[in-house]
Amino acid sequence: MSKKAMIRTRRRGGFTLIETIVTIGLIAVIAAFVVPTVIQKAGAGDPVKVQNDLNTVRTAIETFATDVKNGFPHQINSLTVKPVAGTDRFLDSTAFTTNQVSVWNGPYMAATVGTAVGDSLATGYTAYIMNNMDRYDVVTNHPEHDPVTGALNGTFVKTNTLFATVQVHGLTYSQAIALNRLFDGDVDVAQADSSNITGRFRWPKPVTTGQVSIAYFLASPIT
Repeated sequence: MSKKAMIRTRRRGGFTLIETIVTIGLIAVIAAFVVPTVIQKAGAGDPVKVQNDLNTVRTAIETFATDVKNGFPHQINSLTVKPVAGTDRFLDSTAFTTNQVSVWNGPYMAATVGTAVGDSLATGYTAYIMNNMDRYDVVTNHPEHDPVTGALNGTFVKTNTLFATVQVHGLTYSQAIALNRLFDGDVDVAQADSSNITGRFRWPKPVTTGQVSIAYFLASPIT
């Protein structure tokens, strides 16, 4: 074999060290530009995902209330699984009657959730929508029950303007701000890590800096 043939054979055998280093360098440069853009675009869908999920729940609640004559369920589960008369309850703690169960025309949404207090629906931002619903007093800005202990809230007034409300857990403060812009079109908070007590999407003053422990979505007015 000639010397030129041997050189051609070695070249066909693979990349040289310099070629490999240059290739790795180009991949690293491209990744530095592409990966952050992909991550940013993926994260950009999170607030819209939460908004869409909450609006789906809201529509399901309102359709449910129309069918059972203005009754709002105590659990999101009752929107997808037919309630049991005498066992499952409305937001005012009264039990479903046989007649009310008979006019249930669900499921009112596709997503399903368990029946336990701690069960939830996963949504954007790795946050989650809790199964249990509650009545919310928009005058005192308090739910009827403590979200942690379940005890009655002394500042809740049944004669005030009330909303059927769902809870969103696991949001950071900046994520809550983004959702507030989507739902209410503003930020309406006085300072960083303060409470938001107006509009459709609300939360109490964060106990932990940068973290909203519980946010409330006012799904439908109770008449």
